[in-house]
Amino acid sequence: MRFVKAGSEEAQHKRLHGSITGRYPPSMAATLRAIRRMFRFAPGAWRRGASAALLPILLLNGCASVADWRPMPSAADMSRPSTTDKRCLNTLAVFDETVAAADVADAGYARIPGFPYLRSDRLLASFNHQLHDDPSDPRYSDWLTRMRTLDAEARRIEAANLPPAQRQRLGQELSTRDPVSTANACADMLLAEELLGPEDHAARSALQDAVEVPDSYLTAWRVMGLYPLTSLGIASGYEGWKRGYLDAFRQDVQTLSSAAISSDAMTYYAPVVEGSSLAVAAEWLRSAPRSPLGLLDIDDQALLRLAAHYAPLFVIAPRNHDDALGAPYWRRGPEGPLPAVDSNHPVADVRLAHTRYQGQVLPQLVYTVWFPARTRSGAMDILGGRLDGLVWRVTLGTDGRPLIYDSMHPCGCYHLFFPVPPLQRVEVAADNDPREAPLTPVSAPQLEDRQRLGLQLAPTSHFLVGLAVSEGVPRGATPYTLRLVNEAPDYGRRSLALPDGGRRSLFNSQGLVETTERLERFILWPSGIRSPGAMRQWGNHATVFVGRRHFDDPFLFEEAFAVQEQGSAD
Repeated sequence: MRFVKAGSEEAQHKRLHGSITGRYPPSMAATLRAIRRMFRFAPGAWRRGASAALLPILLLNGCASVADWRPMPSAADMSRPSTTDKRCLNTLAVFDETVAAADVADAGYARIPGFPYLRSDRLLASFNHQLHDDPSDPRYSDWLTRMRTLDAEARRIEAANLPPAQRQRLGQELSTRDPVSTANACADMLLAEELLGPEDHAARSALQDAVEVPDSYLTAWRVMGLYPLTSLGIASGYEGWKRGYLDAFRQDVQTLSSAAISSDAMTYYAPVVEGSSLAVAAEWLRSAPRSPLGLLDIDDQALLRLAAHYAPLFVIAPRNHDDALGAPYWRRGPEGPLPAVDSNHPVADVRLAHTRYQGQVLPQLVYTVWFPARTRSGAMDILGGRLDGLVWRVTLGTDGRPLIYDSMHPCGCYHLFFPVPPLQRVEVAADNDPREAPLTPVSAPQLEDRQRLGLQLAPTSHFLVGLAVSEGVPRGATPYTLRLVNEAPDYGRRSLALPDGGRRSLFNSQGLVETTERLERFILWPSGIRSPGAMRQWGNHATVFVGRRHFDDPFLFEEAFAVQEQGSAD
């Protein structure tokens, strides 16, 4: 028998978790631990009272969440070699409990209740209830496989971000040197055992009921913030900002020749890899392989080549170091690691996404660049703070050419749309009520062969204030690298090296970059958005304060943009 020293770290771990883990289902145990952490500074009686008060509710929820197609295993069942699926469920539960206790859960994709081996994004969730409940259907199989892939990627990231001691403890609990491979092998087995058999209709029906990605708006905050009233003030403030912004936005599209010179007064950032002919790229894209769901199905090298064709030129007149593009990293701070940006290595993180428009699934190239900060003008500057950036998205039409561009800052703020004619903005209901309607400063130009779009950014605010067409790369332009967000070990900033060893995501378990909060959060919290102004992770971008909209909404363009029919213009 092995004894544990009373004051040791392991003993403290057992005191915190031992009385919970094993007594309750994993999700309930995690919730109870969260309650204890919430009240960790309160007197002991308060902590016990909070847990006791909420336990009956959790028990009712736990009972209701046990699926009738998956009976709760007994202790005897768990020890039988034949019940591999039940032991695998326990493996995933232990893995998830360890991740939750370390607070390193990845917030990029939504977990699916009852199916711990799958995760979803908004695009995949949009296919729910549109697919036949038939595992032999290629579209249904593609759907399942992609949700399994998202979970497998998230688990690799979560395992990498575990503190070494907890990663070692997890390996001991699972009796393996490679916990993430063990967990993912179990997840693959559970997918096959529970959802791919002809007799698994009940499980597949339950899955369709469960696949849903929660929105990023907290309704309870809107209730507490008297949203019907406060939204009117927020809408008025937005309208004032919009008028000033549109007045400053260049209505003409400038032409930048290769004779332009990058200098201290005007800095140009150009992609390292030059794309070839846009016509060739469009032709290649039209014939590129697609998955059964219609998603672009190409390897990483092909994606990088495609991204190089449409990567923009960034143009800014810098005022200080905060206006220099760079790569986020963790630096040593006085009270722990702090997020920073290395301007010696400009990088654009590249993501392949998709949208659904007029019955088609269209590919999107998403480029994210980062600045060290939005420089604060003073103590009362509500918009300034650590880290800033720009997200630029190119949606490619069925002809392989850009259909529409849109942009935002990584906080989800300042969402702008730039349709390419003949696509145009059409009237929507939000144009006639206080909600924020899609903001379209200008239409984007149709690029000729070997042209590149230039984005003119304001210093300090990093607002997009104009579009330009580049005929070539300006002399002395600073090169930036394209890096795929699924590239290990950083995974699009979801696992960055810490200065004293180990790894941590730039984003916390709520999808926010800590220490990037802005003072505006004290004004805009009634909108229901958690920490307005803070930088956040893909999949967590609410983009309006009045109304509801998400940057990754798969039907984002469906209502507000349409192709102008011949002869319909005034």
